[in-house]
Amino acid sequence: MLWYNQHMIKLLNIFISFILSILTFFNVTDLPQDEGMDDGEEIVISGVINTEESSIENTEPEEILIPSTSNWWEYPTNIEECSRNGNDLLVLVNKGNQLPSTYKPTDLVKASNSGIRRGESYLLRSIIINDLKDLIDDATSDGIDLSIVSAYRSYSTQESTYRYWVSYNGGCVSCADKISARAGHSQHQLGTTLDFSSNEIGDSLGSQFTNTKASKWLVSNAYKYGFAIGYPQGYESVTGYSFESWHYRYIGKVNALEMKSSGMILEMYLRGKN
Repeated sequence: MLWYNQHMIKLLNIFISFILSILTFFNVTDLPQDEGMDDGEEIVISGVINTEESSIENTEPEEILIPSTSNWWEYPTNIEECSRNGNDLLVLVNKGNQLPSTYKPTDLVKASNSGIRRGESYLLRSIIINDLKDLIDDATSDGIDLSIVSAYRSYSTQESTYRYWVSYNGGCVSCADKISARAGHSQHQLGTTLDFSSNEIGDSLGSQFTNTKASKWLVSNAYKYGFAIGYPQGYESVTGYSFESWHYRYIGKVNALEMKSSGMILEMYLRGKN
C-alpha cells in the first residue's frame, strides 16, 4: 500500500509539472513583442544588440567625403602627347595633352579667303574655309558683323604669347595659366581655331565681346557650320581656362551637330573621342 501511494504521488508531481510548463509557455508567447519594453531597452536579434535610437542612426546615409582637387588652372603632373594627329579635327588638346613642338598644319591659307573682315592678317587651315564663309555670309544676312582677331599660332609664337601674359600679370604664373595656354597646349596651333570680334566693340579682343549681338548669334548658330566654343562659361574646372566668349574651334559640321545634340561641351565631347 505504501508503495502504491508513493507511486501515485510521483505521477501527480509529473502531471503538475507538465501543466505548469504548458501555462508558462502560453503566458510568454501570448505577450505582444514589445509589451513592457521601455524606450531604449536593448533588443537581441541573432546575437546583434540594437536599440531604437541606434537603429535610427544606422539608417542615415554616411557622409561622403570628396577629396580636394587641385586648382582648376593648374597643369597636371603627367602630361601626355596627343593621341590623335594634329590634322585630326577631333584631336584633344588641353592642359593634359600636348601637341609636338614640330607640329604645323600643311594646308594653311589666309583667313580672308572666307570673306571674314581682317582675315588678310591671319592663317587658317583650308579645310575650314568653306564653312567659315557660309557662317560669315549668313551672319551678314542677319545683320551681324564678325571679324577675326587671332587664328593659327606656331609653337614658338605661343611661347611668346604665354610669356607676355606672365609678364603682364607681374610674373604671376597662375594668373597667366587661367587665360593663356602654354606652348603645345594651345588649340590655336591646330589652325582650326579662331578668335572672333565685331565692329560693335571696335574689333577688340576680350570679355566685352560676350554681350554683343555677334556673340549671341554665334552661341545660337556656330554649330551649324561646324564650330564650337572652346571655353564656355561655368566650366572652368573642366576646361582649365577662364570663359572666352570669342574663342571657337572648328570640328566639322557632323561632329558639331553630334556634340550639340549630346548636350556636352567641347572638352567633354573630345575626351570621349580620344
